[in-house]
Amino acid sequence: MKIKHKILLFISVFAIVFGIWFLYEGAVTGFSIAKISGEIQQENGPAVQVYFCPRDDCAERLSGLINSAQEVKCAFYNLNLKNVRDALKSKQYNKLIVDSDGEKYVSEMDYIARPEGSGLMHNKFCIFDNSTVLTGSFNPTSKQDTVDNNNIIVINSKYLAENYKEEFEELWAGTFAEGEPVKYPQVIYNNETIENHFCPDDDCTSRVIETLQGAELEIKFLVYAFTEDKISDVLLNKVKENVSVRGVFDKSQSYSQYSEFARLNGTADVRIENSKGLLHHKVFIIDRKIVVTGSFNPTLSANTKNDENLLIIHSPAIAEKYLEEFEFVWKNEITIS
Repeated sequence: MKIKHKILLFISVFAIVFGIWFLYEGAVTGFSIAKISGEIQQENGPAVQVYFCPRDDCAERLSGLINSAQEVKCAFYNLNLKNVRDALKSKQYNKLIVDSDGEKYVSEMDYIARPEGSGLMHNKFCIFDNSTVLTGSFNPTSKQDTVDNNNIIVINSKYLAENYKEEFEELWAGTFAEGEPVKYPQVIYNNETIENHFCPDDDCTSRVIETLQGAELEIKFLVYAFTEDKISDVLLNKVKENVSVRGVFDKSQSYSQYSEFARLNGTADVRIENSKGLLHHKVFIIDRKIVVTGSFNPTLSANTKNDENLLIIHSPAIAEKYLEEFEFVWKNEITIS
C-alpha cells in the first residue's frame, strides 16, 4: 500500500507541476489547448483585397500600405522601385529581406540578403503592424509594375500575420530553405477557409496536389515556371476524369526542355502567352471556388531549395476575381501554340 501511495503522490505532484508550467507557457507564449487540439482559428475582418498588375498599379497599392503602417516587415526576391524603397526608408520600424540578386538596390536600407547558393529567397510578402499580410507574385520592380502580369492579395488576418511574421523571423535569423512547420496551416476568415504554407518547410507541392485532386469540374491555371511532373500528372489524370483543364504558360519558360507544356499540350487545353512582358502568375483556380496563389512556382526547386509561400483560398468570390484575370490573359494576351 505504501508503494501505491508513493506512486499516487508522484502522479499528483507531476500533474500539479505540469499544470503550473502549462498555464505559465500559455501566458508567456500563447501556447494553448486550441493549439494542441489543432483547432482552426476563426476571425472576421475587412474584405480580402485582390489586385492585378499592371492595370491595378500594384506598386501604388504596396507603397500606400507601407505609408499607412507603423511597423513593416517585407521579404522580396527583388526590389528597385523608388516609391516603394522611399516608403520603406521613411518607416522608423522596418526590416527587409531580399535575395542576393536584389541586394544591390537596397544597400542603404536595414536589410539582410540570402547568400548565393543553390536556392532563392523567392518570397514576395509584407506584414503590416503584425495584423495585415500582402503576398502574391509581384516583385516591386519597374518591369513587374508596368509590363509583367502579376497579382497581389491583401488580408487583414492576425493569424496569417503571425504565420508570416514567424517565417520572416526565421529568415532574418539566417535560417533559409528550412524551418518550423507553419503555426496556423488553416484559418477561417470571414467564414471562409484559407490555408497557408511555406516551402520547403510544409511541402507545398503536396498541398497543391491535394487541392487539385479534389477538382470535380474544372481547373484553370496561369504559370510562369512549371516543371513539376507530379502536378502535371494530376492534371492529366483529371482530364481522363472529364475535368476541364485549361492553362496559360509564360513564353520565356514554356519551351524549356523541363517545362510541362509539351506533356500537357494536346491533352489539356494549354496555351503560351504572347504579351510583351512575363506571365508571372503562380495561380490555380479549382471549380470556380478555390484559388492557389503566392510566390510558389510548381517546380522542384521551389519546393525543396527556395524560400516560398503559398495560400489556398476557399472562396467563390475570390475565385471569381482570379477567373476574370484568367479570361483577360486567355483572350487578350496569348497565342495558341
